[in-house]
Amino acid sequence: MRNFSLLRLAFITILIMGILHFVAGAFYLYWTLGWFDYLMHFLGGLGGGLVIAWFVSDKNISTSQTFLIVFCSVMFVGVAWEIFEKVNNIAQSTEGYVLDTIHDLLMDALGSLVAGYVGVKKLNK
Repeated sequence: MRNFSLLRLAFITILIMGILHFVAGAFYLYWTLGWFDYLMHFLGGLGGGLVIAWFVSDKNISTSQTFLIVFCSVMFVGVAWEIFEKVNNIAQSTEGYVLDTIHDLLMDALGSLVAGYVGVKKLNK
C-alpha cells in the first residue's frame, strides 16, 4: 500500500512553492534576492522528488534504487527546465548563465536527495 503521507508532504511543498512564486513575481524577488531562485529550485527538487518517491513506494526496490530513481527523475526535469529557459530566453542575463545553471542544478540535486532521504525514512516506518 502506498504511503499517502509522502503525497501530502509533496502537495504541501509544491503549494508553498507556488505561493512563493506568486509572491516573488509580485515583489520582484527573483531579481532582488539572489538566493531566491536557488530556494525555488531546492523546493522543486524536493516536491518533485517526494512525488517520485510516492510513485515507487509500492514497488519492491532497495533504498539505493529509490534514491537513484528519485535523483535521476528530478535531474531529468531540472535539465529539461534549464534547456527550456535557454531556448525561450527566460534566463535573466547571459553573463553568469553557466554558473547560474550549475547552481540551479545543484539545488535541484540537493532537493532530490532530501526527498529520497525523507521518502526512504517514511517507507521504512
